[in-house]
Amino acid sequence: MSRAYFKGARGALVVYDVTKESTLEGALSWKLELDHKVVTDKGRPIPSVLLANKCDRSKVCSNEPCHIDRLCREKGFTGWFEVSAKESINVDEAANFLVKNILLCEASNAEKDQRGNITLKQTPEKRLFNCC
Repeated sequence: MSRAYFKGARGALVVYDVTKESTLEGALSWKLELDHKVVTDKGRPIPSVLLANKCDRSKVCSNEPCHIDRLCREKGFTGWFEVSAKESINVDEAANFLVKNILLCEASNAEKDQRGNITLKQTPEKRLFNCC
């Protein structure tokens, strides 16, 4: 996808379908592309959360949580959630988690910017000295 698709992104929700194993590989490809095309002002990847959709159909879920934890660490996801868009399970929690991480990231960037600023002051007025 072109950079225009990602323009202005500050965070991302990357979704895969737990009922279709191949969609996890697709989600990991999206994450890789995202990291190559979008970075913060400091050059770091933007916060991204992996969503394991269709958790309401847990009998078909083949991935163990520890496997997903490891994948998220390896691939640079901020975190992950089991969600169900259909049943509205954990959708708000995942979105809130992402927004909090975006705000933390932007606050961190702003804090670093402030430390590097140089404040220019007005030139002091010339003092006239009286001679004896």
